[in-house]
Amino acid sequence: MSKPTTGRVRLRSMFKDTDESQSGATIILVAFLFTVLLGFAAFAVDFGWLYLNGIRIQHGADAAALAGVVYEPGDQPTAYAEARFSAAENGYNHFAAGTTVTPVDYSDDTSGIVENPYQLAVTVEDSVDTFFMRIFGISNISIGKTAVAEYVLPLPMGSDLPYFGEDPSIPGRDPHFWANIHGYYTGRTMGDRYASQCVDGGSTSGCTKNDDRRETTYNTLGQPVTGGYLYGVEVDDTVSSLQVQAFDAPFYRLGSDYFLVGDNEQGGSQGPTTHFVLYHPDPTPLNTTDNTVACHRIFGPEDSFADFDGDGDVGSRNGNDWDADPDDDQNADGFFDWTDVELGYPGGVAALWDNICPAAIPVASAAVYPLRVVIEDPGGADDRGLNRYSLRANTTGNAPRFYGLGDMAVYVNFDGNTSTFNLAEVYPVHAGKELVIELWDPDSGNNGVEIYRPDGSLPQCSWSATDGRSGGPGPCDINYGSSFNNHHMQIRIDISDAYTCDTSPGGDCWWTIEVSYPGGANDTTTWSARIEGNPVALVK
Repeated sequence: MSKPTTGRVRLRSMFKDTDESQSGATIILVAFLFTVLLGFAAFAVDFGWLYLNGIRIQHGADAAALAGVVYEPGDQPTAYAEARFSAAENGYNHFAAGTTVTPVDYSDDTSGIVENPYQLAVTVEDSVDTFFMRIFGISNISIGKTAVAEYVLPLPMGSDLPYFGEDPSIPGRDPHFWANIHGYYTGRTMGDRYASQCVDGGSTSGCTKNDDRRETTYNTLGQPVTGGYLYGVEVDDTVSSLQVQAFDAPFYRLGSDYFLVGDNEQGGSQGPTTHFVLYHPDPTPLNTTDNTVACHRIFGPEDSFADFDGDGDVGSRNGNDWDADPDDDQNADGFFDWTDVELGYPGGVAALWDNICPAAIPVASAAVYPLRVVIEDPGGADDRGLNRYSLRANTTGNAPRFYGLGDMAVYVNFDGNTSTFNLAEVYPVHAGKELVIELWDPDSGNNGVEIYRPDGSLPQCSWSATDGRSGGPGPCDINYGSSFNNHHMQIRIDISDAYTCDTSPGGDCWWTIEVSYPGGANDTTTWSARIEGNPVALVK
């Protein structure tokens, strides 16, 4: 009789059922995990895609902010239009469905992201289509990115007033310096760093070239667009017309450093021809190659306006005074000064102001009008000489400002031992940056300089010179004891992160320089000031 097999069958059956159950569970688990992994993969693909587009949108915002900021703060409509145009060039058209490009400047910002009038914020938002997220009902995601750019204009130098240099026709307008430009071949050793084409006093194009020279070039109409020195005439939105004038604009022969404005011929030459070019404004005042010329006036050399009897005798130097030719000494005091000019010159001292434009030009909005002063290339002729002059602007509306743009050549003249000059206007926007000052050829027994903040305090600075001397860091009271003939000294100042100044109307953000000249000064020098770094940069 055989043994019953029921239990064994049941055991196998049980194990068979369990294997089948586990196989089914495994399939379900694998299917579930595959779905989850597929979901993660889908999200990973989409998130990578969104991340890539976020970078692209940020680049579009960056480019838009950089393109528009150069028109701030004077031309908001163009700033906004150029920002949107640049964004469109990078694939983000403000007028396309799902895309917005929103520029905001200092006057419109309510969030605080734009910290000063020289910044522009641009936000680009774009709708980005998804791939696998559509399974979960997410077909697109909006991404927004913001960039803030800043445009640092060249520092105003020398003057916060409607005039640059002395104005003998109006009492009290005596800042102790004249604007200056040297003849084309007058040597750089005479104090003009950029207009002089020669190192030494050679009189022709065969001289040793000045490596710092700015060559004069012209547009197709024969108007100078590079070279010499550049000034800015800053007007606000109350101004409707502008006239620029130059005092003693021609080079006058028979001059001397110690005689009135100080025009000084070299080597018996006839003297240089001087061009004054006023340009209509654009966002880049230092580059006038693309500006439209408002007016252009040329002054050739002339005989001295102070030789009233025409005998070629204007007197001679007596210390820091000038002994007059008796025939030209109108008030018979033994000296020649502006009183004699007032009495003896037709129209008096005021007649020495010449209009640069035939008539006042209309002004449409707040702007900086560049004025370039250059010396004409005389070819091989000996047209050396030192031309000193002053500048001023007359406007309807509020008074303008007339200053050097980034650098200035000046003829310093005063009888005292020290004098203080406006050096550069530095706004709080430059906090945390570095101010770099360069003084070319400080000469005439100059004992030293001191640099002051607008509040009258001395900053810390370091300095070095191309003759090997250096000093600092320490208080910016620099006593160097002897001159830097044909050399320059560079002063570096770290501007505090907490730096501020009074930016309100009538406030003061001017850094000043006190110069020591024992026994008085009659010296030509070239000063420059800049904020180190790219003038157009992203700040956020």
